[in-house]
Amino acid sequence: MVFPPDAAVHDAWPPSADALAAPRARLDAIDAVLLRAVRDRVRVCVEIADIKRREGVPMMQPQRIAHVHERAARYGARHGLDGEFLRRLYDLIIEETCRVEDRVIAEAAA
Repeated sequence: MVFPPDAAVHDAWPPSADALAAPRARLDAIDAVLLRAVRDRVRVCVEIADIKRREGVPMMQPQRIAHVHERAARYGARHGLDGEFLRRLYDLIIEETCRVEDRVIAEAAA
């Protein structure tokens, strides 16, 4: 059973579609920012892959992955976000960026 967070604050439960419209619009705007950030992150990883290829740097950098995870964990702790969720999120992002970097490095070598 689902209960409202605070019955004194909410007149009706569940909320009407009208009551959800504004927060959902804000969520959609946040999602657009999130997706642009992921796109931009992948683009930077393409730049990094080109540098790694040119400089002969191995694609996989475990110390960098550890740094990214640690930074996300610190952010989560400061902002009340679950550390395990952030680790899994970054694992997905890192998996995709490694795939892209591998492709860029392989294409340049061909």
